[in-house]
Amino acid sequence: MPLTKQYLRYVHQASFGVVSGRKSNAILLAGEGGRKTRQLRIIAPAVEDIIIWDPRKGEKVAVLRGEKCEVSVLAVSLDGSILAAGYENGSVKLWSLSTHDCQITFSGHKAGVTCLQFDQSGTRLVSGSKDTDVILWDVVNECGLYRYVQIQEHISC
Repeated sequence: MPLTKQYLRYVHQASFGVVSGRKSNAILLAGEGGRKTRQLRIIAPAVEDIIIWDPRKGEKVAVLRGEKCEVSVLAVSLDGSILAAGYENGSVKLWSLSTHDCQITFSGHKAGVTCLQFDQSGTRLVSGSKDTDVILWDVVNECGLYRYVQIQEHISC
């Protein structure tokens, strides 16, 4: 009777003590007001979560729990009301920064999202990915408008 080895399987449960991930960008969001009364927020990816920090108090304002894969890129609309987060599995989530709720999830890429950019009005979002596709999303109607396929290199900002 042959002997076999059994190995314990490691399954990642949670991350502890992460301030910011190193694969994605962090965003400084400055609100209205004067120098001392202006509300500042730092939006930073922390593995699969997104943490919103208050730098003046040094406290977490909110934790946005997203996909079970790493955040790869962040972007904020020009009016500062919507946060777009791209993930390594190819999905894009849009978060309301006032309620901290996920409003929309777009699934159109086959590989990790590498760049995100809102237009001037905040009604359209463009995403690029390692799968060499560029997708133009309609934020209002929650659908994809155009897909540009087979660009030679992976997309980066």
